[in-house]
Amino acid sequence: MALRSYTFGLRLLKGFDHTMPARQAGMDRYAHNKLLERFRGEYRRTGRVCASRGRINGWYMDLRHNTGPGWLRQSVSSITRQVLYDLGRHYSQYVDTEYAKAAGGAPCPEYGEPRFKRYGDRISIPLRITHDNTNGDARFLDDRTIHVAKMGRIRLSRPFPVPNYRPKTARLFQTADGKWRIVISCEIPDPEPLVGTPAILGVDRNIGNISTPDYTIVPPHKMVKRMRNAERAARRSQHTMSRRQRPDHRSRKPGSRRWNRAARRAAKNRRKAADIRHTMNHKKSRVIADGATHAAVEDLQTQNMTKSAKGTREGPGTNVAQKSGLNRSILNEGWDGFKRMLAYKMIGGLILVMAAYTSQTCSACGFVNALNRDGGEFLCLLCQYGAHADRNAAQNIENGGAAKLGGPVRRGRIKPRHMICDCPATHAGNAHVKGRLDAEGSCVGSPMKRQASTGAQSSGTIVLYHDV
Repeated sequence: MALRSYTFGLRLLKGFDHTMPARQAGMDRYAHNKLLERFRGEYRRTGRVCASRGRINGWYMDLRHNTGPGWLRQSVSSITRQVLYDLGRHYSQYVDTEYAKAAGGAPCPEYGEPRFKRYGDRISIPLRITHDNTNGDARFLDDRTIHVAKMGRIRLSRPFPVPNYRPKTARLFQTADGKWRIVISCEIPDPEPLVGTPAILGVDRNIGNISTPDYTIVPPHKMVKRMRNAERAARRSQHTMSRRQRPDHRSRKPGSRRWNRAARRAAKNRRKAADIRHTMNHKKSRVIADGATHAAVEDLQTQNMTKSAKGTREGPGTNVAQKSGLNRSILNEGWDGFKRMLAYKMIGGLILVMAAYTSQTCSACGFVNALNRDGGEFLCLLCQYGAHADRNAAQNIENGGAAKLGGPVRRGRIKPRHMICDCPATHAGNAHVKGRLDAEGSCVGSPMKRQASTGAQSSGTIVLYHDV
């Protein structure tokens, strides 16, 4: 069985106790910090920590009914216990990491010491969710309505997509701009074993588009403009926040009303840009997954690629502003998120290929030269093979993935909803229908009507629909 998570927007229905989530988060924070203080003292004294569930249960019941404040009894105890269980597991992993370091090993992954929760942190409440009334803090009333213990009913933004699979856990949280979200995890059956010859498709991730050997998939101009406007508005709001009185969490002094208003505006626009980017990555990954069983992508180290060029005081960097703009463009594409989406959507999985020289190698003869590529065009100096530079790189990535996969492999192909034909650009019509893809030269609809503002695209370009 595989674990899959789904994120939903939600609406708090009539009768929901709007103060309870904040109070529950505050009680969870109090118990979390008390237990963390106990763990830290025990680790410093003895060098070990006992974080078993039985011990945490006994300690919490004593805190709830005897040694703690009276208002702690108002909490949903199963939610607070889950917060403490997570803390115990995290601290045990931290202790194991420290022992591995002391023994001279290199722990992988490496866990840091848990931190105290601060007043003012965003609300995040773990839930156990079921379809019946047993063993859960929340339960489904229908495919869109959930009842949360001691709080009330919430309604999901869309029906739960897998009603036949039992949900396991959920997390109710509030975004920085005050919107509510819930993440529901459930177990789904493992994909059926691959039957027949696998099909592989090479994917070249670029700034502004992704390319396969046959097509370049680009977001429409309207979507890009909407995302840039949201990012620009967020930057203006952050500049406004820098000139207002900000809150002080140590003294619990709130910020000015104008600071809070600017902070909500900045958070709203950042969330809007992130939602558009996330949606378009989902659409692009779905197009790739529908055309092949395996996807080959470059093994890019995005964290290293986006390091700052400022340097140090003794050795200052060069072209700092240009590198900063490039870093921002790379991070705005969400390459790692796109790769994660591909990894779980592909039936056969994801194949990582070395990225070196993929854009300088001729996919026809294998000749490598930096002069083969001139901007967006590729022309081999040896065999005179010409192609779009990004599609040539995608073909090299596909060849590398096929060699790494081994055995008989066939070439994957993207399947646009509309048939591709060799019509001249003046007669190309685009049907940007919600839920569908469009390919230039598809001859669907009128040549002039419903033409999206996507700019001049070359033949073989797929434009995702702009209604996001």
